Amino acid sequence: MVQADYIVRKMTEEDVPRVMDIEKESFTLPWSKQSYLADLKNEFASYLVCEYDGEITAYGGIWVIFESGHITNIAVAEKFRRKGIGTRLMLELENVARQKEAIRVLLEVRPSNHTAFELYDSLDYTPTRIRENYYSDNGEDAIVMTKLIF
Repeated sequence: MVQADYIVRKMTEEDVPRVMDIEKESFTLPWSKQSYLADLKNEFASYLVCEYDGEITAYGGIWVIFESGHITNIAVAEKFRRKGIGTRLMLELENVARQKEAIRVLLEVRPSNHTAFELYDSLDYTPTRIRENYYSDNGEDAIVMTKLIF
């Protein structure tokens, strides 16, 4: 699991360059810097980073609208993977959703992303539907996974 000296905090504009490094390392369709900067100003969005020894190791975001939280993205820098950081971030994002009175959290995952699917499954997310041809880079479907959090 994650060592005690990892901290999770709100993302700031100053964090975005490092977040972009992790984003590009993790995704075939990375978000733009402008997308993150805009979301940091969005009242429905909350973004967190995980930091170790002054280095951002991971980040995640969630939009909460009415009773639903939608995890927009989560990524861990390659050299910090398999240390429980993704689990910790997911739990923190769920806490954000609870604080904003959400009763469920949902997300999309590629069927080919077995590591992410296993993480979400281990946290009791359940596949609830398929979004066909969701990913524009290769036309891959998305599995929508949902968890009740109340």
